[in-house]
Amino acid sequence: MTSLTVSTHLATPATLPAVPLAELRRLVCRYALNPNLAALLPETRERAWARLAGDARSDIWLISWPEGTETGWHDHGDAAGAFAVASGSIVELTWLLGAVQERRLAVGDSRSSGRDHVHNLVGASPGRSLTVHAYAPGLVTMGAFELGPRGPVQRGTQAGVSW
Repeated sequence: MTSLTVSTHLATPATLPAVPLAELRRLVCRYALNPNLAALLPETRERAWARLAGDARSDIWLISWPEGTETGWHDHGDAAGAFAVASGSIVELTWLLGAVQERRLAVGDSRSSGRDHVHNLVGASPGRSLTVHAYAPGLVTMGAFELGPRGPVQRGTQAGVSW
């Protein structure tokens, strides 16, 4: 995995209001319309990412997905999130009703989720796909999960650039 920039803020002050999921989704959809996103990340065989913007309330990231690359099962710690597909397509895997659910998302599609959302994202287009992600508060930790017979089971926590 290649990271070009690193988020530098570590926490959101408790006095700031939460960013509504609808606002996060609008934000990623707006950023995903930028036709110059592909120039921000190198073409690699691994996922790559860059922080596009951020403040005390949220962080916005661009992620590149070569075909077949994936995040592994994870959550976003204390952050809610949203993502939009800017190019190509990805598959989001979630656990629901005792089984893995698969959702393919293509250019223009977006999703938002609360902080308890556990999923695995997979690059699904030949070449690479690009997605824009927003997290509120900014992403500080991610829970790492393994898929067991009864669903995802947390096996650890990742912090900082270890994701």
